[in-house]
Amino acid sequence: MKLSKLYANNETFKNIAFNLSGINVIYADVQTNLDDHKNSHDLGKTKIAELIDFLLLKTADQKKSFLFKLKNEEGVSLFQEYVFYLEIQLNDGRYLTIKRAINNNTKISLVVNVQKTEGFIEPTKWDYEDVSLDKAKMLIADFLNFNFFFNKPYDFRKALSYSLRTPPDDYKDVYQLNKFSNGKHIYWKPFIFDLLGFDGELLAKKYDNDEQREEIAKFIESLKNEYSIRIEDRDDLVAQMQLVEAHSAEVTDNIDKFNFYEQDKELIKKGIDDIENSISDFNSAVYRLTYELDRLQKSISNNFAFNIDKVQKVFNEANLFFPEQLKYDYNSLMEFNKKLTSERNKLIKTTIKKKQKELSEINGQLQLLNEKRESLLSFIQDTDTFRRFKQYQKELVKIESQVFALKEKIKHIDTILNKEKESKKLLEEIQETVNKLNKIYQSTEDNKKYSDIRAKFAAYYKRIMDEDARISWNINTSDNVDFPQPKVHEKLGDKRVTAKDEGNTYKKLLCVAFDLAVLASYNNESYFRFVYHDDVLSQQDPGVKHRLLSLIHELTTKFDIQYIISVIKSDLPIDENDQLLYFPDNEIILTLNDKDATGTLFGFEF
Repeated sequence: MKLSKLYANNETFKNIAFNLSGINVIYADVQTNLDDHKNSHDLGKTKIAELIDFLLLKTADQKKSFLFKLKNEEGVSLFQEYVFYLEIQLNDGRYLTIKRAINNNTKISLVVNVQKTEGFIEPTKWDYEDVSLDKAKMLIADFLNFNFFFNKPYDFRKALSYSLRTPPDDYKDVYQLNKFSNGKHIYWKPFIFDLLGFDGELLAKKYDNDEQREEIAKFIESLKNEYSIRIEDRDDLVAQMQLVEAHSAEVTDNIDKFNFYEQDKELIKKGIDDIENSISDFNSAVYRLTYELDRLQKSISNNFAFNIDKVQKVFNEANLFFPEQLKYDYNSLMEFNKKLTSERNKLIKTTIKKKQKELSEINGQLQLLNEKRESLLSFIQDTDTFRRFKQYQKELVKIESQVFALKEKIKHIDTILNKEKESKKLLEEIQETVNKLNKIYQSTEDNKKYSDIRAKFAAYYKRIMDEDARISWNINTSDNVDFPQPKVHEKLGDKRVTAKDEGNTYKKLLCVAFDLAVLASYNNESYFRFVYHDDVLSQQDPGVKHRLLSLIHELTTKFDIQYIISVIKSDLPIDENDQLLYFPDNEIILTLNDKDATGTLFGFEF
């Protein structure tokens, strides 16, 4: 895979057409003092690698990427309306164009053409339009068809950053790129192991088992702390539980002995019910007697009343004759009624006395029944027997709680024991993996890919620095693989030791030699065919610059590698006459300058 074109929908953006073979130079003609507010990075040359990474489907980081974090006064991204395009040459000779916009950066469009497209015009037709980021990654991986990634748990993006190095972070370590600096070793070491020709899956399994054992250890520790348990206390806890269960049986037996009380209690409840029924009947009788006595009292107060004089007066007023005989008869009748009423009242008074006596007796019975009911209720609710019964019940509840707590502790100890068995099994798998790693470590000379990369790395670094360097790996005290920085054998009395220790500029060249060695070694397979080294000539010795460029020219021709380098004017190599050695025009694909804003990549400063 090589880069063919990088362009945008904005006419101020400086579109780039890459040379498919040889050196591609991004040249920055910086004339202002580097200590001034302007510098080479303001021109945008370092942003090209980020754009390429973005178009090769790096997940957009809204907080870190300049494409999103740089905003205008309204808080809108300066690049909100930008749409970028990257055309790449596939290893089968076809060309793939990738379209990605800023304001809808998770939707990707793709189109494949047999030939390189003309100019910087958006394709009129897309094979895949506005597909998701994940689907686009899978499609691009299929188009690239890299042999290295067959049956691997990662895709082309895992290796992309080794073809896109930018200062300062990506030159700090040959193996561990900046994007892996804050991640776990499992994220990058198995890949490097694979890249060097070993079994990365074996190393990944080791890390995965280590992580599982670590999680188990944390889980076990949390159980021990939360429930205050120790594995060695399990049998003692069983003994405690058996003692408590024995006590529980004893208390249960005591409670069972109170069955007679429960039976008596039922009888008492039945007696109370009978008493309450009697009380209800007596209350009805009291009501009836009270009602009857009231009627009888009213009957006595209603005496017979008849005034004969008033009757005679009525007759006279009506001019009617009122005979004396009739008057006599009425008087006789009145005397009779008086005698009759007197006798009736005697009988009523006798009845009243009888009913009053009956009412008094019933009230007496009611008082006795109420007292008896209260007494029975008090026996049920407040006797010593009842209190002892309730005490045993409470004690049994407490004992059951203790039994439950002990059983829970035993259960958690058993969980820990099972987890330890699981951890032991993982440890056995780890040991098996470590044995395989040790076996590999004892036969690294048999790995042809590793030997080839190592030999090329040593040869390239020797060409550049005139020093011997070697790459190696080892198994550390945790039985994991370490990739130490390449060892450099310096000449006696070399005055550059301090500069290397302080500035670490030599690390750039270690990274360059490694990246070139990998590309050259994988040249006979479908793999990346390009590498972009940003600012690699900065602060290098003139002889180093000449030797590096000479090596690059040689390797790009021999292995058909596309080499992209960014450089500022002050970093250009000097010829034997102390004159700046400019690159040929056909190698310079983009020129930026700081004369004004139009000389920058986007045509404006930010």
